[in-house]
Amino acid sequence: MRRLLNLFGSRRRRMEQDLDRELLYHVERRAGDLMASGVDESEARRQAVIEFGGVVRVQEEVRDAWFSRWLDNCGRDLRFAMRTLRRSPGFTAATALSLALGIGANAAIFSLFDQLLLRRLPVREPERLVLVDWIGSNLGTNWGSGNLMSYPLCRELQEQDRFFEGVFCRHPGTSYVSAGDRPEQLPIEIVSGSYFDVLGIRPEMGRLIEKSDDLAPEASPVVVISYHYWKSKLGGAPDVVGRKVLINRYPMTVIGVAPAKFRGVDPAERPVLWVPATMVRQANLESIPLFSRRAQWMHIFGRLRPGVHAELAKIGLQPWFRSMLDADLNGADFPRVTAEQRSRFLASTIDVTPAAEGRSDLRNRMKEPLWVLMAALCCCSRWRA
Repeated sequence: MRRLLNLFGSRRRRMEQDLDRELLYHVERRAGDLMASGVDESEARRQAVIEFGGVVRVQEEVRDAWFSRWLDNCGRDLRFAMRTLRRSPGFTAATALSLALGIGANAAIFSLFDQLLLRRLPVREPERLVLVDWIGSNLGTNWGSGNLMSYPLCRELQEQDRFFEGVFCRHPGTSYVSAGDRPEQLPIEIVSGSYFDVLGIRPEMGRLIEKSDDLAPEASPVVVISYHYWKSKLGGAPDVVGRKVLINRYPMTVIGVAPAKFRGVDPAERPVLWVPATMVRQANLESIPLFSRRAQWMHIFGRLRPGVHAELAKIGLQPWFRSMLDADLNGADFPRVTAEQRSRFLASTIDVTPAAEGRSDLRNRMKEPLWVLMAALCCCSRWRA
């Protein structure tokens, strides 16, 4: 620190000397011009100084532009502030607490705003992801909240390759998970076999759930664990692939570890593991009929083909969706309903919306309050400025 101060001091002295020489040169030159025109030497020097605006004033103006002057002023202000704060410890504590609370609150709001509303999923080309939704009456039973569709419909949408490069579905839930210790109720994701492939996720270790793991009910007792769970609960064990974990006391085999940055498609959730949809009876705390068209429990995502946008896919899927409704209506398991209920069912449509940021119930609840808070913070910052 002392060396830095000495460096600034020597540089300051050189700048002062250069400034004095420069000012003297201009004054002498003007005085010489006046004497050449017949003005007395002393009068010529006096007039030159007056015309120049005063040497001292010019020196001050130049020094004001120097960084060293600004640094000196900052240092004096800082020393004055420190003396003031030492004299008033109560005021100092209140000021520090106010700053800490203000900065902490602002940082928390900005972080939440970014995570829930702005940040895209850490997957391949997230801008091509869309959420598929049923608009209207589905005459079914719901497990979960918002944008719910059936697992059979997810499989049928996978065949709509005119618009989609791939389709997957998922269900967020909780299960009692144990890796040899006491079971804990933890968040999980029940997913179709296309989940990781469509998202473009590659494993940290082992392999991920594939379509072959999602063919027949209860045929693939496998799980993929999160990177955080692997590190925190399993100590980052290099031999984790092949180990057994208990899901609701049912043994399943770890086939892989997800990459560290990937934590699912809901920014507000942190699943510790992923289970194939065909293992829903073992993984879920509720009894969900897997192949029932009336069981609405899955969120369906699609990856659009290059050049296809969400609105085009939405319009293009309507004819297929209407034919699916007609076929469903004539199915053997279609419930007995009134004419009005049947009419509302047939009036349903399918919706396709961009989902680069994933899907979140918390986002849907907090979107408007967060925008209001951000607007208030911006207004306060502008007012303080």
